[in-house]
Amino acid sequence: MNKKKVTSIVLSCMLVVSAVFTGCGKSEATSTKQASKNGKTLVYGAEFEDEKLNPILLSSHALTNDLIFRGLMRFDENNVAKPEIAESYTISDDKLTYDFKMKKGIKFHDGTEVKAEDVVFTLKSVLDEKVNSEIRPEFNEIKDVQAVNDYEVKITVKKPFPPLLDKLTLGIVPKHALEGKDINNAEFNQKPIGAGPFKFEKLEKDNNLTLTKFKDYYGKTGNIEKLVIKFIADYNVRAMQLQTGEIDLAYLEPSQVSKIEKLDNIKVYKADTADYRCLMYNMRKDIWKDANVRKAFNYALDRKGMVDGILLGYGSEAYSPLQINKFNNADVEKYTYSLDKANSLLDAAGWKKGEDGIRVKDGKKLAFTVTAPKTDEVRVKIAEYFASQFKKIGADVKVDALDWSVIKIDQCDAFVLGWGSPFDADDHTFKLFHSSEIKGGDNYGAYSNAKVDEALQKARTTSDENERKKYYAEFQKELSEDPAFNFAVYLKALYGVNKRVSGIKEKVLGHHGAGFLWNVEEWNIN
Repeated sequence: MNKKKVTSIVLSCMLVVSAVFTGCGKSEATSTKQASKNGKTLVYGAEFEDEKLNPILLSSHALTNDLIFRGLMRFDENNVAKPEIAESYTISDDKLTYDFKMKKGIKFHDGTEVKAEDVVFTLKSVLDEKVNSEIRPEFNEIKDVQAVNDYEVKITVKKPFPPLLDKLTLGIVPKHALEGKDINNAEFNQKPIGAGPFKFEKLEKDNNLTLTKFKDYYGKTGNIEKLVIKFIADYNVRAMQLQTGEIDLAYLEPSQVSKIEKLDNIKVYKADTADYRCLMYNMRKDIWKDANVRKAFNYALDRKGMVDGILLGYGSEAYSPLQINKFNNADVEKYTYSLDKANSLLDAAGWKKGEDGIRVKDGKKLAFTVTAPKTDEVRVKIAEYFASQFKKIGADVKVDALDWSVIKIDQCDAFVLGWGSPFDADDHTFKLFHSSEIKGGDNYGAYSNAKVDEALQKARTTSDENERKKYYAEFQKELSEDPAFNFAVYLKALYGVNKRVSGIKEKVLGHHGAGFLWNVEEWNIN
């Protein structure tokens, strides 16, 4: 996970035990609890706070993109992109031109109609080098975008680009609200205007975001009139507030499930995901220059032990970033647990065990630090597990559990990363492993492999599905032979939800359970 995308919230009230039961203050907790029981207010205990509420700047899969905004396309219950603000679309025979017809009468929250010029402005802003957009690499195959008229948009691409329809789930912003302004620092980023089912009401930084039902929303809705997103970084506080009724739903840690399941008023959802955890090797560090050293650490990991001991069975062993994708290549090295192979590779690489059991090469010990965010119980336990496992092969590994606010991933020796997407295979692959993403992108470990670059580029710009499958297979094969990550486990997303909430439609979720609220506008509170 990218710390730029989230801000960990430190709850000062945790200094006293009573705060665990009442949140950040008795009056706030009481009022929130009362509001959540009026039958029309839903209170969500969120792990993270989006720094800016503007889809141009943030990941297209950010929570607020689904709540406040709508795009030309939208993912359905099968994670397939279907027309949303678009009424229909056609693709030219050469796969280079996309023509979209838009629905008429769809309104932004300020009452203005969504038109083609807003789509053009949104996409051109993402592509504008002056705009600090995290998602620009996802759209850089776009050659041009034009408004044919008020309700028709023409998008041309440089090469065939099958992931485009997925990318166009990006929320559309109103041109009139941002034109001529510095998008990076616009007031809009804290007071957004979209066309989604909920509109912005107020934001209390480091505390909560309040959204209200948009009465002119064009789609189907339930009876939720207000949605309060409380920013609660501490998983124990989230679980306690779920138990006391101060919040209606929250992401849970595996260790909390058995207790929460015993509560009469809470149902625990255990959703399948494409969400994996791994150890990122920072290629800037000399220790990771040798691929055989990275392979050795991959063999030294008992993944089944992690699934059973850390995830408590709520997950599975990992070996690839596309394991849950239709383009998964199962015919790759899965690094089945083998201390013998790990030790042999390190011996061959010149790392010899000293009298203290720690390996040494050229006078330097095989020592490094694994960093993890302290507000994520699973990641901290994973880091500790890595350290204990790697000690068995002669490595001196320390664990540093830090707050997100002080973590610089690209400076860590190794980091417990979390990624994974249930959408097109381009998502969470190109931006993580292509060398063009080292500077300013999400390739924090500075991984660079010419064969991987070529395979990923061809896979995203090839229209034939069989050809895409071949290129993604090549990508996974090369990645297994020259590891960027030590893939550990896939997680189930565990959500505790008050039983008075109905209408939840489950589907395969993304990173950190992203997507659980995908149809929240249709939910009802009984």
